[in-house]
Order: sequence, then C-alpha cells, then structure tokens
Amino acid sequence: MKKNPLLALALLLTVLASGGCAVMDKNIPGWTQYQNLDKTNVLELASRSTGTGEPVLLIHGFGASSYSWRHVIEPLAQKNRVITIDLKGFGDSPKPRDDTYSVYEQARLVRNFILENDLKNLHIVGHSYGGGVALAVSIYLSASNPGLQKSLVLIDSVAYPQELPGFVKILATPVLGPLITYAVPNTFQVKNLLQIVYFNDDLIPQEAIDHYAADLGKPDAKYALLTSVRQMLPTDLQQFSENYASLTIPTLIIWSREDEIVPLAVGKRLHENIPDSKLVIMSGVGHAVQEEKPSLLLPHLRSFLEAGSNRAAIVP
Repeated sequence: MKKNPLLALALLLTVLASGGCAVMDKNIPGWTQYQNLDKTNVLELASRSTGTGEPVLLIHGFGASSYSWRHVIEPLAQKNRVITIDLKGFGDSPKPRDDTYSVYEQARLVRNFILENDLKNLHIVGHSYGGGVALAVSIYLSASNPGLQKSLVLIDSVAYPQELPGFVKILATPVLGPLITYAVPNTFQVKNLLQIVYFNDDLIPQEAIDHYAADLGKPDAKYALLTSVRQMLPTDLQQFSENYASLTIPTLIIWSREDEIVPLAVGKRLHENIPDSKLVIMSGVGHAVQEEKPSLLLPHLRSFLEAGSNRAAIVP
C-alpha cells in the first residue's frame, strides 16, 4: 500500500503552523506575449539522440531530467530516432539566475530546438510538467509550422489550473521553501519526492535517488528549482487551455488512476477537449509510469508511434 512520507507530513504541518503559504509568481508573461517572441535560442538545451527513423522527442517532468526516460529510450530507438532534452534549469542544461522559467519559456526553448535541428514528422512525448511544455510546443507548431508534428503523447500532464501538490506548496512558500531546499540533504529531499511519485515505494531504486540528488547538487540547480516551482502554473492557464481544442494531431493520453500529483480528472478533461485523442488509464502505478513500471507504458507507446509512422509522410 502507498504510505504517506513522514517528512512531507512534518513539513506540511510546519507550513500550517507558521501560517506560511505558497506564493506563485504572477508577473511572468502570459501566452499572448510569448507567441511572437524571438525564435532564436541563446540558451542551448542539453540533448542526446539515438536510433534512426521518425524523431521522437521526450520531455521530462519537474525536478527530473532526461534520465527519467532511461527505461524507454533503447526500446523506442529500435524503430525511431529518440531525442531526449533537459529543460532549462534541469539535468545538464544551463541554469541561469534569471526569472524566466515558466512553462511558456520552456516551450519557446523547445520549439526553437525543434526548428534549429530541422526535426520533421515529429512525435512529442511529455510527462507531468513536461507534458504542459509539450502542449504549449504543439500549439506553437500548429500555428507557425503546421505539418511538422505528427503526434503527441501526454503522460500525467499539467494542463489546467489545479490544487497544487503539497510538496509544490512547500517549495513555493517564502523562507520555508528555500530553507528546506538548501538545508535538507539532497538525497533525503529526492527520496521523499519519489515516495510521492511512486505508487510502490519498494520499487524506488537507490540509483535514481543518487542520480537526482547529484543533479540537485549542481551549481544553481536549487535556484532553478525554486524559480520554476513559483512559475509552474501560469496565471492565464485557463485561457491558454482553450487552445487544446484546436489541436488536430493524434494524441495519446496516459494516466495513472492513483496519481497523487496530477489527478485523473485532468486526463479525462484533456481527452474531452483534444479532438483526436485516446485515453489510457493505468492502475497500480504512480505519477511516473516510465520510471516505475515502463513495461506497462511501452506497448502503448510502441503501438501509437508505429501507427503514426504508417501515416503518410509529411512533405516539408
């Protein structure tokens, strides 16, 4: 059975007792301001590519990196060119001490990466926070480069205004969030978060704890984490979500029934709002199926991508 981590409970009680509350950044540019921004990246995202065939771009979630896709890269690379990127502030990507870490900024950088690398007949897969980025990228491309993207996969994705998960509230709380991030050992923080992400804590590998803890220890990684968390849900997200109905590409939506971070209701709503979409609901797995039980995810991904590859090639 899923257990509630004691650290998360203790920290939440601290927040409630102190009267502290999350403070989200409300001054970041909205979607309408981002639509016409520069298409040239001065920041180069870390990326890796393996395999040949139609490109599949994997976008990781909040606090993670391309490492989160480690179990699915090689199986997918048997028939596709698989590209992983680290979002700004995460993994091996730059972590500038600026104030532009919103979903829209991440989407702008990813869109530019796609254009600069001339990726065509593209399949985009996004998880959690990275799913929100994937949605924004897809809307960018549908407007400015129609025909470039073949399909979209969303896994337990951020998509609409929602109640913030407890750990996000804590990280976004002034004083307390930075205090915990800088004072609590990295391995302890990562293990606690993975206990929320996983359905079965016994499946959390020590290797993953060590890897993410090392990432968190990189210069300015904690600054990037705290800035990102305050900009996680744009203030105009409800208005932005009205764009989902305009997406015409085939979309696979995969959700965990037991997701404690982004509830299943979000997945069902996405399925209703994206015209050409299919919803797959999984049981007995947590927020990150690609890490906890990749064997559940791979058959759906492979089948969907194979169907997409059999569609007529897009003429550039």
